[in-house]
Amino acid sequence: MFGWFEREKIPEITKDEASDMIERRRSERRDVYADVVTMSDGGRFLKKGIALDLSRDGTRVRFQNSDSLLDGMIVSISRYGIKRRARMRWRTRTDVGVEFLDEVE
Repeated sequence: MFGWFEREKIPEITKDEASDMIERRRSERRDVYADVVTMSDGGRFLKKGIALDLSRDGTRVRFQNSDSLLDGMIVSISRYGIKRRARMRWRTRTDVGVEFLDEVE
């Protein structure tokens, strides 16, 4: 009756839409759960968070909120001996994708 109870058709994924699902990471990531401290380039404390995954090139960090983070920062994950300059690649309300740049001396 009036088509109200017809099943919805399953949408087909076109080639253009499928390209959005391609993995763009340059290196393999692994799931982790480790404390993270972020600091400004001058060494001022910014925020504490939790690393959720880690790769050679970066990490995904979860914060209570991602306000007051800087694009350029130092990320320290002591469990893995990481202290590197980094920049944000993407951000949601709580998660931040970070790309590692170079070692901090």
